[in-house]
Amino acid sequence: MPEQSIASQIAEKLASSRLRSHGGRAFELVITELRRFRPRAGWLRIALTIRDQNGQPAHTTLMSGIISAGGRGVMPWLEVRINPDIELAGGERLSGREIGLEPALINLIGTLVPAGGHLMVEYESPAQRETHRGLLLRVPPAATHLGALMFAAGFRGHFKDWYISEGGHEGPRKLQGNKSPNAAAAVQALDVNLDELKEFLRRSLPENAEDAALITRAQDRARSLLNDFGGATTV
Repeated sequence: MPEQSIASQIAEKLASSRLRSHGGRAFELVITELRRFRPRAGWLRIALTIRDQNGQPAHTTLMSGIISAGGRGVMPWLEVRINPDIELAGGERLSGREIGLEPALINLIGTLVPAGGHLMVEYESPAQRETHRGLLLRVPPAATHLGALMFAAGFRGHFKDWYISEGGHEGPRKLQGNKSPNAAAAVQALDVNLDELKEFLRRSLPENAEDAALITRAQDRARSLLNDFGGATTV
């Protein structure tokens, strides 16, 4: 199957999907930009948002980034920026984080990325400050805001923090969540992540009140993930 077709299929599945909020409200996704990312073969630049009840696209973008078809031993992957604060065409403002659109979107992406693929989510924008601060405070990636969402969405392989560019062309800081390529690697990676979460729960809170509150939230996420996946053996 042509690489471009693989990326296009992922884009089409995104465009034909709906995100359901915590309250049960369904939001149809719509692509507002889709074009080849030259000179890269098999890459598409994408931007998408939600439609309002009248079928009009929101004024603001929910997600933008790159879909790669992979190739040469690399499985398909996405690199995205998520803006959880949405302004609908009629002026209504929504917090996609509070109503659950952000986790719903990451869950959807998790269904589209195959084993061995990965998802990278930018975290240096103001909307993702919680993840940025958490990583600076040495919170395990899976216990950060974005990392916990990726973990729950099936990215339970090893994490990579692109905090420092390695070649100068990696773009913004981002957290990469991987899907393990096979069952054996999945078991090993899951064990590593769960062990890190268990160790993190033993950490004392810092004296700074703001930092302590952030660590407390991260430890709550760690407990939740351990409760959900502590007995799991596969991704």
